[in-house]
Amino acid sequence: MSRTGGIELVKKIIEGKTELLVPESSLQSNIPPRTPAFFNPKAELNRDISMAAYRIFSKNKASSMIMADSLAGVGARGIRVAVEVPDVKEVFINDGNPYAINLAEKSAQSNQVSEKCEFSNLDICQFLASHSGPKKRFSILDLDPFGSPAPYLDCALRSIDNNGLFSITATDMPVLCGVHPKVSYRKYQGHSLRTEYSHEIGVRLLFGSVAHNAMRLELGIKPVFAYRARHYFRVYMTIHTGAVWEEKTYKEIGYILHCFKCGHRATDIVSNMECSICKTLMKHAGPLWTGPIHNKKFLKELAQDCETHLIKIGTKITSIALQEIDMPPTYFTIDKISSKMGVTTPSLSSIIQSIKKKGYRASRTALNSKGIKTDAPNMVLQKIVKTLSEN
Repeated sequence: MSRTGGIELVKKIIEGKTELLVPESSLQSNIPPRTPAFFNPKAELNRDISMAAYRIFSKNKASSMIMADSLAGVGARGIRVAVEVPDVKEVFINDGNPYAINLAEKSAQSNQVSEKCEFSNLDICQFLASHSGPKKRFSILDLDPFGSPAPYLDCALRSIDNNGLFSITATDMPVLCGVHPKVSYRKYQGHSLRTEYSHEIGVRLLFGSVAHNAMRLELGIKPVFAYRARHYFRVYMTIHTGAVWEEKTYKEIGYILHCFKCGHRATDIVSNMECSICKTLMKHAGPLWTGPIHNKKFLKELAQDCETHLIKIGTKITSIALQEIDMPPTYFTIDKISSKMGVTTPSLSSIIQSIKKKGYRASRTALNSKGIKTDAPNMVLQKIVKTLSEN
C-alpha cells in the first residue's frame, strides 16, 4: 500500500519491546524516503545497541537521567528509550518535520509513555541551544543525522551535562575513509587516508573532531565504544568538564602514518616521518584520536546486556570489541595481504593462533570483519600468511 488520496498510510511495527508508527513507504524501499517522515528499518541494530548502551550508562545513577533524540525522525530511538530504558526518567524527542513528530506522539500514546516524553519541532541547533544552560542539559544525547554529524557537534557538546553520554552516527564513510581527504579536513579537522584499515581511521577522525570541538569549549572526551556496521560508523563517549580533562584529551590527539611501499604503520604527534623499515616518506591521516576507543568495564556490561536482551549481532560485535582493547590502533586485512603475495587466504582464526604462538598479541576487530589487530611486524604477518597458505 502507498499513498491514497494524498494521505500517506502508516503501519504499526514492533521493534525491541516497542510499538512504532512508521510511514509504510519507508518499509518498501532499500533507501527509505525522507518524506513524509524518515524512518530507516535497517538501522534497527543501531537502535538495539543504543538501548543496551543507555541501560548500562543510566543504571544506578544518583541523578535523574534525561535523554534527547535530537534528530528523531518518527521518534523510533526516543520512544524505545522511554519504553525500554527504565532508569531514564525523561525523553526529549525533536525533529524538524512536524509530520514525523506527530507520528512520534502517537507512538508514545500507543506505548503509554507520553508522560515521559516531551516533543518539539525545531531546527536541531535551536533545540540544542535551548538546553545549553545549567540544569537544562541532557544526561544522554543522541546525534543520528542523514549524513555527517560535523555541523552539529558544537551545539551538541554545549547541551550535554558533565559526565554525560554522547552517541553519534556518521554515514559519510567515503569522506572519513580516504576517498575525499580534503573534505575530511574541512569537516573533521583531519585528513583521511585510503588504506586497508580506513574504517579505523574514519572512527578516529570522528572521535578527533569531537575532541577538537570539546577542547575549544574547555571540555574533554572519553571514548567507551565504537563499531562499524553496514554503511555507518557508530561511536559512544562520555563528556567531561574542566582543564584536567581538556589536557587529557589533548594528549590523545596525533597522526596515523602509513608507508605505502612496505606496509609499515605508526602513530606519532608529527605528520612528516620517514618509514623506520624502508626509509620511504610516510603518508599521514589526521590529526585524529590516537587513544583508546573502547572502555573495558563498559564493554563487558554492554556485551552482557546484549546477551540478556537477545541482541545477537550486538553480542557478537561487543565481544569482538573486547578482544581488541589495548591493541595497536590499526588493523591488517588478510585478504589484501594474500592478494598482494599471490597466495590463498588462510582463516582468521588460524592466523591469530599462529601469531600468538610466536609471542605476539592478536585479535579480531569490530571495525572490519576481515581485519586482524596485532603487534607483530608486517613482515612476520606476511611470513605466517605464506606458511599457512602452503599447508
